[in-house]
Amino acid sequence: MNNKFRILAVCGGNGSWIFPMKKALMGNIEPRSLFSTPDDIQWNKNFQGIKLYKKHLGCEWMRPSVIVGAPDCGSSSMMALTRAKSFSNPLENDSFNVFFDQINYSRPNIFFMENLPKAKTAVESMEWLKDQYYLHYMTRSVTFFGNSQKGRIRLIVMGIRKDFKVNHKLIWKHITKPRKTGVKTTEELLRGLEKYSYRRGHVTELLDEEITIYAGKKMSLRDIKKFWDDHPNEKRFPAVDRNYTTAPGVYRNLPHEYPAVARKANRQFNQHGIQMSPRELARIQGIPDKFKIFTTCTRKRSKRYPHKHRNFWINKARTTVAKCPPYEIGLWIWESLDWIYSHDKLSLGNYTNNPSKSGRKRVRDPKPKYSIFID
Repeated sequence: MNNKFRILAVCGGNGSWIFPMKKALMGNIEPRSLFSTPDDIQWNKNFQGIKLYKKHLGCEWMRPSVIVGAPDCGSSSMMALTRAKSFSNPLENDSFNVFFDQINYSRPNIFFMENLPKAKTAVESMEWLKDQYYLHYMTRSVTFFGNSQKGRIRLIVMGIRKDFKVNHKLIWKHITKPRKTGVKTTEELLRGLEKYSYRRGHVTELLDEEITIYAGKKMSLRDIKKFWDDHPNEKRFPAVDRNYTTAPGVYRNLPHEYPAVARKANRQFNQHGIQMSPRELARIQGIPDKFKIFTTCTRKRSKRYPHKHRNFWINKARTTVAKCPPYEIGLWIWESLDWIYSHDKLSLGNYTNNPSKSGRKRVRDPKPKYSIFID
């Protein structure tokens, strides 16, 4: 484990976005059953020896330097607004409360939270948090971090404990500098995925099977593919018997365009008009192929889940991949932490205590050395 700092993930999802932090990771508290797999097989294959917890930890021995997390954002999402006609309060969300309860208990030096922009109001309403932490906010398209989903807009909150002797403004200024990133088209992202493979998580439902395409309307995947084939430049699926013209949440990624936002549903299609596999969605989320995705039960495990067949696990894998932050956000957090904790401990001020020729005790250093650390 990294000996400079220790990271505890709280609401780290399936682990795909905290994968870059593995060297310093103490564990992941993930209370949402959505992300569970039989015997925690997916977590164990990717994070051998690192604990996965299902509830808030009150362990005295676990004192992380850093907490990172991405609690549920559905209460402040546009998808939630479409269903419920109003935004709900993130403070009433269980995973949101688990995240901040753990911060209040563990009091890490630094925390990072990823969420939707609407969550900022909820964070700002926590007086105890503002009393203990300097808070910084950034709302950006994920292209800022190097991901290719131009339409995916996220909120990053960084908190630095007030008694942690660092220059929080200098840190934030440094880590939020514009970055050189190379976004990719769908064709570039999905290159090399021509052959399906359970081992890689690159698998999808059979074409003869039916899905609910929108508003209770069922169609076979073969008929849906025929529509896409007949309309090669179409990205949205038409809705013929609703008040809207296209089916919400149903889209196709065209090869020479940037990918649409990955969503937790089985109604996203690739350039060939076939449902996107979990691995294809993972590519769009920036997740490297070495991160293992669980898509099926063995015969032994399936006896414990008799009602959950092949398609259930494929779609659950899609959901868990799309519901997590893009991999590049996790990588950015890791690089930011590495910079903070690797920085030389220099003098903070612009001034030296060496007397000048004029006899003044404090003179401006012509080449001041700024530091994140405060003596």
